[in-house]
Amino acid sequence: MKSKIDWEMTSGNEWSFVGDGSNFKENEVNDFISSFFTENELYLVIDRHDAFSVSKNEASSKIKELLKNQNITLCNHTFTQMIEFSYIGVAKHGAISS
Repeated sequence: MKSKIDWEMTSGNEWSFVGDGSNFKENEVNDFISSFFTENELYLVIDRHDAFSVSKNEASSKIKELLKNQNITLCNHTFTQMIEFSYIGVAKHGAISS
């Protein structure tokens, strides 16, 4: 489904710095997740074989915990909105256009 997402551009780039490791901007990420998704339950996807539901309120702390050496995607249950986090400290977000 990632190939169908229209990634939003910010300042001419689809990637934004969110920090990594102890510099991860957990509060800012949490605020963005809260404003981006309307659902209270989201999917946290590590790879095509490893995904689980997480509450919107717990998502940023789970991402911080798991992001250390892998990319993570956070999406709604219909896979129409996504935020992709890279372990190098950047993220991009978007949705499928109707």
